[in-house]
Amino acid sequence: MLLEGVLKLVSDDIERGLSNALNETEQQLFKMAEQARSNEVQQHCFEALREVKRSRGDLVPRFLIGLEASLAVVQDPHIVAAVDDGPKAGELSLVDVVEVDEMTVLREIATRAEIGNSLSLFLLGQRMGVIAGRPAFDSDTIPIGPHALCRILRDAAGCLGIGEQDRVVLFRQFERQVLTHTSLLLDTLNDYLVKQGVLPTLTFVPVRAQRSPAAPEPEAGPAPNESEDRRKRRGAPMSPPPAMASRPAAPARKNGTSEADLQSFEALRQLLSGKRNLLGKLGGGRSGGAPEITASLNDVQAGLGMLQARPATSTVTDGVARPRTVRQVKQDLLVQLRRNAPAGKAPQLNEEDNDTFELVGLLFENLMQDVRPSSPAADLLTRMQVPLLRVALQDKSFFTQREHPAREMLASIAETGAQWVGDDDVDRTLIDKLRVLVDRVSNEFDGDQNMLTGMVSDISKHLQTVQRKADVAERRHVEAARGREKLELSRLQAAEAIDRLLKDKPVPKFLHTLLAQAWTDVLALTLLRKGADSDTFRLQQHVAQRLIESAASSAADGESVIGPTEAASLREDIEQALGQVGYHVDDAKAVSTRLLALSQDEANDDPASRTELTVRLKSRSRLGSSVTGDDGKAVSDRDLSEGEKKQLEMLRKIPFGTWMDFTVNQQGDKVRRRLSWYSTVTGHSLFVNQRGQRAGEYSMRWLARELDRGNVSIVQPEKGNMIDRAWGRIMSALRSFAGGGKNAAAAVGQGATP
Repeated sequence: MLLEGVLKLVSDDIERGLSNALNETEQQLFKMAEQARSNEVQQHCFEALREVKRSRGDLVPRFLIGLEASLAVVQDPHIVAAVDDGPKAGELSLVDVVEVDEMTVLREIATRAEIGNSLSLFLLGQRMGVIAGRPAFDSDTIPIGPHALCRILRDAAGCLGIGEQDRVVLFRQFERQVLTHTSLLLDTLNDYLVKQGVLPTLTFVPVRAQRSPAAPEPEAGPAPNESEDRRKRRGAPMSPPPAMASRPAAPARKNGTSEADLQSFEALRQLLSGKRNLLGKLGGGRSGGAPEITASLNDVQAGLGMLQARPATSTVTDGVARPRTVRQVKQDLLVQLRRNAPAGKAPQLNEEDNDTFELVGLLFENLMQDVRPSSPAADLLTRMQVPLLRVALQDKSFFTQREHPAREMLASIAETGAQWVGDDDVDRTLIDKLRVLVDRVSNEFDGDQNMLTGMVSDISKHLQTVQRKADVAERRHVEAARGREKLELSRLQAAEAIDRLLKDKPVPKFLHTLLAQAWTDVLALTLLRKGADSDTFRLQQHVAQRLIESAASSAADGESVIGPTEAASLREDIEQALGQVGYHVDDAKAVSTRLLALSQDEANDDPASRTELTVRLKSRSRLGSSVTGDDGKAVSDRDLSEGEKKQLEMLRKIPFGTWMDFTVNQQGDKVRRRLSWYSTVTGHSLFVNQRGQRAGEYSMRWLARELDRGNVSIVQPEKGNMIDRAWGRIMSALRSFAGGGKNAAAAVGQGATP
């Protein structure tokens, strides 16, 4: 009776939500068809739309049957194994890629619904356990929980007969139309079971562990190589203010920090000490002030937690807004600590935390050198400062381990935004994705690095999708460039054919202009479509030859060799051919009439009309006009200097995929472009941006000239990501400061490379 009541409550909402989800899916498929970039994609969307309309009547009954079956086996002792989609222990099997992708999407959808309704699911799981006479259900195994609903939808969606991408559209709409209202449904179910007497007094009160502020931290004994400064930190912490205490502080530095990591970090501190000693000789000593106390790690983490919740404001220097620095974060932290310190005391950071702040500050300074201050990436990096400081304070492997999740996330943000120069380079979808993740870090991160690990995986998957899209877009542009190369080769071949026909033939200027321009385009188009051995190409060559013979005969004896019948046939062939290359009907008729006039002698032509028609011919855009550099001038080999010729030879040997930096303005700003393709025949090259979009086509000679001038430079491949390269620059700088730091540098080199 209880399960029937639950089924009735759920069925009404599910049936209504599924109908709305199907309606939204149809609208989304129609919109995708309208926005499709190819006929194939559009046809696929319309076919999927027809299948959804045809089979939608079967989805709701199948879903309700699956929901009823899920409730019917609630007392089955094997229910956990039955609903588990993951691999069984000790079992290996091949899984279809489509199946894996669908499972991943549905798991993400169910997890989001679970996170937003964790308390209601917990209470419902307890009550469903009472009904089943077994231990409480967790969120994955509740028969009417988000995970179960997603599994039922996946099985029921098979009746629609649509592909994986189209099913994902349905799943997304199911999330919006059904799972978005899960909280109301779960509250209704809990209220119903309470009225039926199932755990009517069950409530949930979170237990908050409280500890006396004066209680010392447990003594764990010093590590074998623990520094004296670290031992001092085991003293009693300062009492955190009430606002700080409300936010859980991150655990002490025990998260994966090995002894080798600590030794490498100590070596870094020695290099910093050498730098300070050298700079201290050039500056004065510190002036005395109020008596200072050392802030504990818990106080520092709590203070950073307060700063993390605040917006990362920029500073204005010389009228220019600049991102916040780590040094400013440190100053804000000290102000926060002093507000809650005893009167007359000025809390300070201990030496180890000071060094951590300085190292993280150096890292961000180096990263910002490759990012424009006004770019979206600069804002994202600035907002990551406080969370990264919290990680570095508790886990020193951040400085030494390349695979550290915080470093990988920071590297992903820095790498994707380093080359954003203009709006054309910015991927808005990627920016939105990074902003969502950074917002989540700012709002939810409390020191748990598992959260960062999940985000790194999420970013990696999204970047892989972006890269696949960029590869597809680049291939399309390369195919288009190869098509233009074929057109250019056809134009060259057509021009050679016309030159052979005109060689040593005295023809009027008007006929010469027509054959050298319009008829060359006609022959080039025919070569592309039908080839040099086609009857059409031979016919068009014959037309040109007859016009030349008629003009030569008229110039010699004043008589035309073309009779009226042949003239009518030639007129039709000329007008049809000119129409194929874009000539208006009236222009084509005017050209054919003038060419086939009874008198081919230019002296008898009307000079005004002949000149007007010649100008119109020359002003028309040519079929497959040649590609030049940005200066708009075609560059030939004889125009190149010796240095430019060497650059041209080098360009002809570099592989596809080479990155180049182009100077875009007089201020020296550069934009990075990728050499996607070039032709050794025509000398044309294609460049794309980070997103695979066409960024420009240049002649190889123009590129050689710009390389020799320094306006274009080839980017040499670099090892590691931006974080690794930034650490390399930091280490070089510290070694140059530390006169006696060779031993420290060697110690760092023996550990994990930072």
